[in-house]
Amino acid sequence: MTREFGGRLIPITDAIDLHCHPYPDLFPRLADDIDIVIAARNAGMRALMLKCHHESTVSRAYLLRRMVPGIEVYGGIVLNSYVGSINPAAVEAALRLGGREVWMPTVDAGYHAQIHGGTGGYDAQKGGRSGQEGIWILDREDKLRPDVLAVLELVAQHNAILGTCHLSPKEIVALVRKAIELGVQKIVITHPFFKVPNLDLDTLAELVRLGAMPEFGYCTISPAWQYASPDKIVQAVKRVGASRCLLVSDTGQRHNPLPSEALRVFAQTLFEKGLSEEEVRQMIVINPAELLEPDGKADTAEITHTWAAAVGHPVPAAFDGQVSQPSRA
Repeated sequence: MTREFGGRLIPITDAIDLHCHPYPDLFPRLADDIDIVIAARNAGMRALMLKCHHESTVSRAYLLRRMVPGIEVYGGIVLNSYVGSINPAAVEAALRLGGREVWMPTVDAGYHAQIHGGTGGYDAQKGGRSGQEGIWILDREDKLRPDVLAVLELVAQHNAILGTCHLSPKEIVALVRKAIELGVQKIVITHPFFKVPNLDLDTLAELVRLGAMPEFGYCTISPAWQYASPDKIVQAVKRVGASRCLLVSDTGQRHNPLPSEALRVFAQTLFEKGLSEEEVRQMIVINPAELLEPDGKADTAEITHTWAAAVGHPVPAAFDGQVSQPSRA
């Protein structure tokens, strides 16, 4: 049971963080896979998704599931130069080995290089290959490249999650439209208010209307980055609906808390800024659980009762297994 001292504390019981950055990584990190997974397990979380700019995390996740009981761990692949850029063969291997998400390029994206002044790094950290030509997913006629189409077909075939990452707004819109056309059911707009892609709210709302889900991260509002305010996140959630949104930590950096604590602070902050506990719970428990389920349907009634027992108060009537379902198409 969560102990409260003069004010409501939002628990992260059964929460799922679909975006965190442990070590090993070419960027400096606060803690490694084991430390981050154990901390999340001890905080009562249900699952983590490991993300690395430089390698697939699928095998790392498999070993962690064997080593750390009591929590689910998942991995995926980021299509930077380190895995051959937009590489359908690498994607197929990752998905066949159990990967759950395929991320478009991050630090090697052409738009990332344009905004940050080069590939491989961020404003506050370096670690990857710099000076490389950035990866763009559109050809000269503004059509998706054939290798991108092949990746989308694999994501659809495996019912995996597609993450948009550090592409330009124009690329993201084109990618989402084509992904839906090709049968991709689970599309996540990666940290939409981060420096890349820094989407405007109207574009974000249109992407949600199409069926994508924005993934808001603590890292975006953190003291080291401050690319958006908590109030802007609340405004976006209110506009598109909590049933269409995710909250993640996007942490692992030395200047941010461990992912489990970052997610707790983020959830608490948005609650105190005006979101309801039910809205927060929808974004950290229900929505990510549905993305991870093969059929897109989580056992919401069971999760709801677990949450209610953990916080020591009755199950809200509106959330007794009756949750609004995020759009997937």
